[in-house]
Amino acid sequence: MPEDQVFLKKRLAECEEELARTRELLLIDPITGFFNERGFLRALNAEMSRCLREGYFLALTLLEIQGLEAVEGVFGVFGVQKILSFLAEHLKKHLRVYDLLGTTSRNIFWIATPIKRTGEGARIAQRIQELVEDLVYDDGKLTFPVRTTLITRVLCGGSPSAELLHQTLKLLPKARLAREPLVILGSESPEQKSLEQKIFRAIVRGELAVALQPAVNIRTGKVVFHEVLARFISEEGTVSAGTFLPSVEGLGLFEDLDRQILYKALVLLRNTPEIGRVAVNISPEYVLGNLAQDLLSWIRELDLYPQDVILEIHPKSTVPPLSLFPKLHFLKGEGFSLSLDKFGNEGVYLSFLRDIPWDMVKVDGGCIRGLITNEFDRRVLGFLSDCALLQGFKLVAEQVEEERILRELTRYGISYAQGFHCGEPELIPETRYVKPPGPTGHHRRG
Repeated sequence: MPEDQVFLKKRLAECEEELARTRELLLIDPITGFFNERGFLRALNAEMSRCLREGYFLALTLLEIQGLEAVEGVFGVFGVQKILSFLAEHLKKHLRVYDLLGTTSRNIFWIATPIKRTGEGARIAQRIQELVEDLVYDDGKLTFPVRTTLITRVLCGGSPSAELLHQTLKLLPKARLAREPLVILGSESPEQKSLEQKIFRAIVRGELAVALQPAVNIRTGKVVFHEVLARFISEEGTVSAGTFLPSVEGLGLFEDLDRQILYKALVLLRNTPEIGRVAVNISPEYVLGNLAQDLLSWIRELDLYPQDVILEIHPKSTVPPLSLFPKLHFLKGEGFSLSLDKFGNEGVYLSFLRDIPWDMVKVDGGCIRGLITNEFDRRVLGFLSDCALLQGFKLVAEQVEEERILRELTRYGISYAQGFHCGEPELIPETRYVKPPGPTGHHRRG
């Protein structure tokens, strides 16, 4: 290898190490040493995943520190910081080393504690209250008796972690009026918790199944590709992905879910090539992770053509399109087709449409269903039709359920349609026995 390439490779490795250290620092609050909001959400996702997998519960405690505004008025921000640092050190000293500690604003602390039984939640709340109720900060100049409001929620899976924090914060007005800590048991029924545990195990063990739903050419009626949909099969019946995706998001399992569905789709394509092209839903997390490595390895292993694989990307407002561009541009260059999923959904912005070279754009079913009666939806489709001509991508209508809507679509330059009117999903139950190889170059979360 030429000397300049050796140098560049070494420098790249050094930069990647420095970036990893910087990312780690960005997850920690410098005043308390707790996780900041970003770090706490990541850690909470992983802890919820572990508890669900092992059959534990999680006690999530919100600790609000009262009276800091008065301190800041007299002693400034530095006085507030001294109190927060003091309280944080006290909690770290007396809580268990594996309890998660986070802060999302200067007067809000979070404590996540794994427990075996829901009844332990009240004892956790009482213990934390006892740790802080008689606590006084006193440095000779500033004396501050610590006063707090406590809320403890007992969880087992359920809502995404960011939503859980938001829901808990909304309980603060009620909790401030209570003399004791407010303890809330999770709203999920035992049946829902049991279902979540089963789905979780199916995801981490690679035991989900897939279903195929056709997308058709509107003018000819011929099938142009099949979308691969995740399904969970149990003794009670088959559960669609829409039922368990909120839990998947809350537990941070999108990459695990996408990875196994992609592999099952490729194996199905190899075993039954007559199904033609397949479209697989891919999350931004997987794109930014090991999608390219997995995909290229499996394509070679299974002797498939990249042209037969459509990657359906469902962007999130939290992921800038430019962060996805290098990865997606590389995959497009390798011969894979790119499809923007659910345009018209609230989480998909115009920048996603503009900044990435899509082959297809799927129009969210909400716009399609309102096509006959809603002028705004018709204007949106007209705008997309102009964009398609300008950018050179094809439009795919989702959730087409009536013949009159199918006929109307041709007026807007929409090429393909998908929905119950065009063909219902067909479950392929034997795919639950197809399991992807163990991940290489990364670890599985949870």
